[in-house]
Amino acid sequence: MLAGRRLSPLVTAALLAGAWLVGRPAAAQSIQAEIDRTEATVEDQLRLTLTVIGSQSAQPVLPPLPEFEVIAAGTSKQWSFSNGRASSRVAYTYLLLPRSEGEFEIGAATVEIDDQLHSSRPIRVRIVATSAEPRQSRDLFLTASLSTSSPFVGQQVLFTWRLYRRLRIADARLDPFEFEGFLVEDLGDVREFETTVNGQTFLVSEIRKALFPQETGTLTIPPTRLSCQVVVGRQQSGRGAFDDLFGRPATATRVLRSDPLAVEVRPLPQPPPGFSGLVGSFELASSVSQDRLRAGESTTLVVEVSGRGNVQMIPEPRLPEMPAFKVYDDKPGADIVRGSSGMSGSRSFRKALVAQRPGEHAVPPLELVYFDPEAESYRTARSAEIPLAVEAAEGQEELRLTETIAPSTGKVAVRILAEDILPLYGGVDALTQPGRPERRRLALGLLTPPLAYLGLWAAARRRRRYREDRALARRQRAAARARRRLKRVDGGDAEALSRCLREFVGDKLGLEGVALTPPEVRNHLARHGVDEAAVASAGRLLDRLEAAQYGAGGKTPDGLSGEVADLIRQLDRQL
Repeated sequence: MLAGRRLSPLVTAALLAGAWLVGRPAAAQSIQAEIDRTEATVEDQLRLTLTVIGSQSAQPVLPPLPEFEVIAAGTSKQWSFSNGRASSRVAYTYLLLPRSEGEFEIGAATVEIDDQLHSSRPIRVRIVATSAEPRQSRDLFLTASLSTSSPFVGQQVLFTWRLYRRLRIADARLDPFEFEGFLVEDLGDVREFETTVNGQTFLVSEIRKALFPQETGTLTIPPTRLSCQVVVGRQQSGRGAFDDLFGRPATATRVLRSDPLAVEVRPLPQPPPGFSGLVGSFELASSVSQDRLRAGESTTLVVEVSGRGNVQMIPEPRLPEMPAFKVYDDKPGADIVRGSSGMSGSRSFRKALVAQRPGEHAVPPLELVYFDPEAESYRTARSAEIPLAVEAAEGQEELRLTETIAPSTGKVAVRILAEDILPLYGGVDALTQPGRPERRRLALGLLTPPLAYLGLWAAARRRRRYREDRALARRQRAAARARRRLKRVDGGDAEALSRCLREFVGDKLGLEGVALTPPEVRNHLARHGVDEAAVASAGRLLDRLEAAQYGAGGKTPDGLSGEVADLIRQLDRQL
């Protein structure tokens, strides 16, 4: 196409320069690893940067890092000419959160470019304990404590976890608590309040649990671990017009740990006969609905055991023999309270006592043997004796239906004095049947009382189950609670919507919903049989809510509140 045509000197020079550049070799291909520091505490984060040179698309492969939690923190790309040579650099940034103290090696990262495998140099780091600076002098710290470190087996121990903060935090992730060797009871939801420490005001988030050691010896509660994003100020470099307009803050990842807790569990002394197995402080009381009755009538005996400790294990006290009465058991009831000060409550046992013969009788004292950890000895709770006066039935007389007549022969003659039932009616009109409407009304009248009784019994049984099983009540009421929370969301607040969805999942699955992350929500839903489409929808929706929360003003796009409500209805059906 260029034959017969002359090129201008400028075009000729450009073509020659392009041919010279193409002929020049590209920059060397490699991967480099850099870390912002080689010594840190277990509460710090390390910033690892892997720079791939010579390729815009090759992805680096991290070495195994079991000693760290790894979080991808973004990429940046550069492309330039230098001395007639083209070069490209892609920097991949990762945050490394230490899991424990020690000296570790970050092995070689690798990348494959044009069928060639390239490796970075290993890096050694040292992770030390938290600064010796007292926790109370910091802006962000957490604590874990026990009401006693040397309980008896079965004794109630209060575990208190607190997060103190004077900084803005976001995306807090609390690892599950580990209480191996303990029976664990939740003591309500997360409680938040303000307190003053060393003249500084802190916002405190508190979680309390009741622990009951099940074995003797030394038990260890591992450190609790919480990671979060801390707002550290405004971005000073690399800001754009969007950041300047909306004031996006800069954040840093912090990892907080509490100290491990050692518990020396003591065995109980040799128990006396009749030990109930209860450990704590208990009382025993009994009462009757009426203490004066006639033969053939009944009174209701109520035996109530109340106190503090392992109240979920309260047994029924043994009732001594009462030969003057027939005893019929009724269903027991329970009222267990899980408060910030521990577990307390009562169990009541009901019995119907039917009087068999007149006279002065009594419900004998009942006894309950328990172990008092404060006194370090066994105690016996006793109820008072209850006198019962039983009178003869009114108008009671001997029922004689026959009389023997003096025999005049060898046989005994009998005379009928009375009949205990009326004679059968033998008329023909006894065979007539009521009409169809009468039969319907009769059937309805006969069925109404038992159906009403069954309905009331079912309602009472459900209330009783909810009182005794808080987890069941939490699951059953999860959707209703979520709907109430959604109605209170003002203006489509992203944080409130995200919290509502995570707390709904936590209520359904018996978890701390506030601490769940989007990946954890997906994993828990998948393990509990939720279909893949709903699991994916939940993950995407939480990601969008987090993006809205940390974006411009934390407001959700239109319609996102409705998507949360629809997803909650879908998950409620599947869970």
